Amino acid sequence: MHYLLNIDLQTFNHYLLYWGALGVLSGFAIHFTKLLPMSGRADTSALAFLGTIDKRTGWIIMEVPVLLVVTTFFLLGDNPINPSIAIVGAFIFHYINRALIFPYRIKAEGKTMPISMMLSSMTFYIINGYLIGYYFGTLREYPIEWLWDPRFFIGTVVFFFGFYINVSSDNILINLRGPGETGYKIPRGGFYKYVSCPNYFGEIVEWCGFALMSWSLMGSVYALWVALPLIAQGMGAHKWYLEKFPDEYPKERKAVIPGLI
Repeated sequence: MHYLLNIDLQTFNHYLLYWGALGVLSGFAIHFTKLLPMSGRADTSALAFLGTIDKRTGWIIMEVPVLLVVTTFFLLGDNPINPSIAIVGAFIFHYINRALIFPYRIKAEGKTMPISMMLSSMTFYIINGYLIGYYFGTLREYPIEWLWDPRFFIGTVVFFFGFYINVSSDNILINLRGPGETGYKIPRGGFYKYVSCPNYFGEIVEWCGFALMSWSLMGSVYALWVALPLIAQGMGAHKWYLEKFPDEYPKERKAVIPGLI
């Protein structure tokens, strides 16, 4: 713990670049292995070597640690109160929804996830919780003027716009099937007009906004870590939709990024 709280900025940035490179490799690995973690359409049986856990319980166990870790390391920092509170607050806002609200909104009855997937994702969140908490709590101090800097203002707007896309797209998926209905259906409405996975697109937009509002290498690396795996998952989901509904699926839709991918 002592070492984790005493890393200087230069050393931290070196570690951060390695972490970013690992994020790039992770995106390519997800794309080429076709395992597509966290995708409801993926066959994850190969990942169940440690057994499985109830999906809702696993999701909460997987995501709650990031809230605890980022808060702990931010509060242990020696920076005085400054706009970094708003930046870390945006991060916490997102994960309160993902860790404590979203799991109770999804229809998870009878569904499971591999324990290995839960543990690997939990590790990812713990590492990033430390990096973000320590960076903004100790290494990066913003002047109060940052709160009306155009980068902070525009980044904040982009972040919450992405959050809106993410949550509204989740709402469409959650309500896709009526009571007693089974099987797969084509989601429609909202940003589904443009892409197969607007929930992924919204989250990517969120973290691009986070990178802008923080104007930091830390924010950019986290956005990269989120974007590449989600693009890989979205491309896999898009291909699945086209194969599952060859005649019905809207051909104009892209996978994740409207008009591009």
